[in-house]
Amino acid sequence: MLLAINYHKKVRDYFKKQTKTWNYFAVDKNKEDQLQQFKTELLKNTYKFDETADAFIYEKVNLAKQKLGLEQLPVTVYQAQYTDELNANIVYLNNEAHIVFSGSITKILNEQELLAVLSHELTHIKLYTVLDGDLEVADRIITSIANNYASDAAYFETARLFRLYTEIFCDRGAYSVLENIDPIITSLVKASTGLENVNVESYLKQADEILFQDNNFKTIGTSHPENFIRAKAIQLWHLKKEDSEKEIAKMIEGFIDIDQLDIFKQEDLSQLTKKFIQLLLKPKWFKSTMVLSQSKQYFPNFINDDNVLLNEEIIETLRNAHPSIKDYFSYVLMDFALVDPALEEIPSGWAFQFAEDLQLKDAYDEVVKKELKFSDKKLQQYKQKMLAAYYEVKESDSEQIYDG
Repeated sequence: MLLAINYHKKVRDYFKKQTKTWNYFAVDKNKEDQLQQFKTELLKNTYKFDETADAFIYEKVNLAKQKLGLEQLPVTVYQAQYTDELNANIVYLNNEAHIVFSGSITKILNEQELLAVLSHELTHIKLYTVLDGDLEVADRIITSIANNYASDAAYFETARLFRLYTEIFCDRGAYSVLENIDPIITSLVKASTGLENVNVESYLKQADEILFQDNNFKTIGTSHPENFIRAKAIQLWHLKKEDSEKEIAKMIEGFIDIDQLDIFKQEDLSQLTKKFIQLLLKPKWFKSTMVLSQSKQYFPNFINDDNVLLNEEIIETLRNAHPSIKDYFSYVLMDFALVDPALEEIPSGWAFQFAEDLQLKDAYDEVVKKELKFSDKKLQQYKQKMLAAYYEVKESDSEQIYDG
């Protein structure tokens, strides 16, 4: 049974809370005249496969429709003109589906591979039928926002990931039709390379090698996930079904990268930053007017939390963080360490100690070295001097960031 992927549901839930936006996009705007105009333009630029003359295609369409529970869906298949790009895509308009092949893709695919491609494309429609059609609305919302040049980069990243998970979902749809991963993998590699023969076993070994060599791997494609990720994802689905979700999510999303935050990771990083600053400012001596003013630059409604404590979850998160995240927090730390000259050397010493406690020692040392233009020797001398000043400060138990 095909179920919506968790990321799809997260995006749906996020926008459904924004009632006005959701209701605006949920209104059915497809009109008969729009459909007729689309068909006319399509016929001008394609060859329309005939259900009788090209029965070999429509037999596969009908089989896929039956397996996917889309028996009542009208489907028309076309061959695009004036393009050499090997591709297939589907357009769903006013309850009709139009599949368009481009390039010579139908020539290099065998019958099972052609069925895999048709099933994959039709599963795009299947996706729009789950959760009462909510995912079709969510798709249009995030796509529209991401296509606006003025939108935050996090929306673009969210749209990218939504599309990546859509491709993963559609590969599962193809698998439900064929019950065999080989044609799904070979068709996708053929379409991207033009090769006439593809060895599935070799390609999966190549995927394993890439993933093994790069533990911090994260897919960065803009429209489709890299082919080896899709191949590995469908292999995992074949072997483990729903139990493969966490492993696949790690391959798709990887570790949090400061340059590729979706709307969810952006919020997670914001909350972690707030707790980071609350921990940093827990000592009473650090709560000067300039320091507190600096905290308001990060969060206008920032409030100190004297009960906040450093826990293993925060330490583990920063220990395993992407280098860009470690650099980000190191700059936040240095920002506060140097903001109030009246506190002299004590904040800098506390910053070195704080960085070590939060698994940021190496990253913070590099940032200080770079920004203050220190040699290795000069950095160590500076660090020892700052730490000595901090160790002279007496703090009460209530000012400690550690639990016990």
